[in-house]
Amino acid sequence: MKITLNPIIKKELKIAVRSKKTAWGLIAYEAVLVYIFIRIVSAYRMFPVSNDQNFYSKLIVPLIEIVQIGMTALAIPVMTASSISGEKERQTFDIMLTTCLSPMEIVSGKVFSAVAEVMLYVTTGIPIMALAFVLGRLSWWKLLLFLVVIFVYATFVGSMGVFCSSVSSRSVTSVLRAFGLHFAICFFTCMPEVMVTGIIRNNMHYDSLLFLLLNPLVFLEEFFMLSMSGYSLFSGDQYSFDSYDGFFTKLLAYGPLWCIVSGVCMLGMSLFFMFLAARKIDPLKKKDKKIRKKQPIEGGKQK
Repeated sequence: MKITLNPIIKKELKIAVRSKKTAWGLIAYEAVLVYIFIRIVSAYRMFPVSNDQNFYSKLIVPLIEIVQIGMTALAIPVMTASSISGEKERQTFDIMLTTCLSPMEIVSGKVFSAVAEVMLYVTTGIPIMALAFVLGRLSWWKLLLFLVVIFVYATFVGSMGVFCSSVSSRSVTSVLRAFGLHFAICFFTCMPEVMVTGIIRNNMHYDSLLFLLLNPLVFLEEFFMLSMSGYSLFSGDQYSFDSYDGFFTKLLAYGPLWCIVSGVCMLGMSLFFMFLAARKIDPLKKKDKKIRKKQPIEGGKQK
């Protein structure tokens, strides 16, 4: 069976890998990771700790992963938020709609081309992370899980960026909306738990915690907690089994099940944002709306 790649992904990747901008960006990115690694190792030599394995597993790897996630959080909205609005500014948007691609294929191509470019940067940082994994004797499956987590997060942020780009006519406005939407999701998904805890004023935690499944920051923090220390974010002194009063919260609040369900929820929201963006740029939907507005009603009047 022949697998065909989305033409937009193929085009964007060809442009990216052939440009000098990408090459210099990779060099600068690797230089930053090497600088961080050398600074941490030199600080360790000056102030040694008793356990080398804990040093490499709990300090170097998380810092390098945080740098990569920070790069993803900053780069993906800028890349995707200008994908469709940039076509409108260059007056090539109508030409893109005349291709054989459906609106959903256009949107998904814009999202996953940006995700693929970011994953290129992340994979080039694997040799630097491999030093910490070898010296710290960490298992390689944690590195694979990190790649899966950053792919899910990049898809989530990229779908928001393309949605904001589809409803904006200028790239600057689209980028600001993308960052604002990301902040709003992180903020408002925390509010139900804050309101319930603040109103009831006890140590009980209800199913309002399930809104945190849609929070990307909680998703990333839970992953780091599980991969680096083996403990869950919801198993500290504040959280115990007796403090959960919600049925679903008791099932999801322990172990990697929370990360799995949260990742699935974020991918579901990514599909939702891509669906909204596809409907927004679909010319047939706009045509149907115009026809409905011009359609006469009883009495010879128009709506």
